[in-house]
Amino acid sequence: MRKVLDYDHSNSPSRFKRWVGTFGIVMAGALLLTACSSSSSKPSTTTVPTTAKKLIYFIYNGPTPPYFAPMAQAITDVSKYYPTLDIKTINAGGSATTEATDVSEALGAGAQGIILNTISETDTTAAENAMAHHVPVITIDRDVSTPSARIAFVGDNDVTLGKDLTSYAISQLEAMHIPTPWNVVVLQGTLGASVSIGRQQGTMDVLNPYEKSGKVKVILDTSGNFSTSTAQSIMSTELAKTTNIQLVAAANDAMALGAIAALESHGITPGKHMLVAGADAQPQSLTDVANGTQVDTVTHSPFIEAYWAVEAMWNYLYHKTLPPPSKFPNGKVLIPMHLVTKANVSTIGPWGTPSVVPPLPYGISTSHKITS
Repeated sequence: MRKVLDYDHSNSPSRFKRWVGTFGIVMAGALLLTACSSSSSKPSTTTVPTTAKKLIYFIYNGPTPPYFAPMAQAITDVSKYYPTLDIKTINAGGSATTEATDVSEALGAGAQGIILNTISETDTTAAENAMAHHVPVITIDRDVSTPSARIAFVGDNDVTLGKDLTSYAISQLEAMHIPTPWNVVVLQGTLGASVSIGRQQGTMDVLNPYEKSGKVKVILDTSGNFSTSTAQSIMSTELAKTTNIQLVAAANDAMALGAIAALESHGITPGKHMLVAGADAQPQSLTDVANGTQVDTVTHSPFIEAYWAVEAMWNYLYHKTLPPPSKFPNGKVLIPMHLVTKANVSTIGPWGTPSVVPPLPYGISTSHKITS
């Protein structure tokens, strides 16, 4: 081709035609030889252009409990900032078995990364399988039981969250001078989920010393499955036995709302002699905290989790960057949390969503303004 571009146009037309004709014969022969060679050899591995999008699967619990709907929305939002990632969202419908199947299908589809919102710790096997196939896994909100089954976890410190929601509620019982012993109902989340395990531990870390001193009696400790309707049913059954309850410590706001509904249906005004605590900063719960119906909640921003998980995946795929172990032991990248009470609720956005998501605290990252 270089000779064609540099051809001296002062030469005669006949000489040019002879040169082109010769060049054409040579090229035709080369093409024929290439075709014959290709037909007799094994197909070579296709090289994907560096500009091609990388297929990422976001596999999550599904929009119930309601916390996960804004997380899925945030995944869609942040993907606009990372156009080289093709993120496919898969709803596991709350089934760990389905989620394991979804991971296998992602591998079969050629996924180059998986962001996994685990339903229970049994998802560890599915995550290990993906990692064994050299497909990086980042867990979000809920973790697996084995750190080597993923390259990073993005979520909150659920033990701290459980402590925060419970300790503030206890302090309010003390401030209200409500006589002891205080009868407490503990509503756990989905059994086996890392979120539930951590929050339960945090709650009991606060209550255990009070139980030993005789100031607290846990009269019911059961799973409400992070569900409003389940929590309402559980509380209605308990209230039929006794209304001598001073605190309901719910592991999320969805269950706190169910407990409040049950109290109100029994003619009890939450916030006076019976307190309800929760977590997640669900929109209705923020209203209830402002009105005094719910004593507290704790932010657990799905938007920050989603943005950071996508940024973490991008950093790994394009720069092989992992969370520095010295700063993030076991690859745990924890999002900021805030205890929300009547004093500061006016400053908190729905689901604890900030106006600007701070950058992932390692690698190449930037802050992002929330537009949705």
